[in-house]
Amino acid sequence: MPMYRYVCQSCGNEEVHLHGVNESPSFKCVRCGSDMVRTIGRVGIVFKGSGFYITDSRKESKTESKNE
Repeated sequence: MPMYRYVCQSCGNEEVHLHGVNESPSFKCVRCGSDMVRTIGRVGIVFKGSGFYITDSRKESKTESKNE
């Protein structure tokens, strides 16, 4: 079951709830009692390996290595 992020419409309180994909539950805010809406969660992306930046595929030029 996926985890969903819910935000209160009035006070901005954020909560994470676990429920099925086909379910559409309604949640009330624990702080103020208003309805909460499902929002897109923050996702961290980590790229591993070479080739993600232009500097990863460049070879050192001879002038750069002589200056160092």
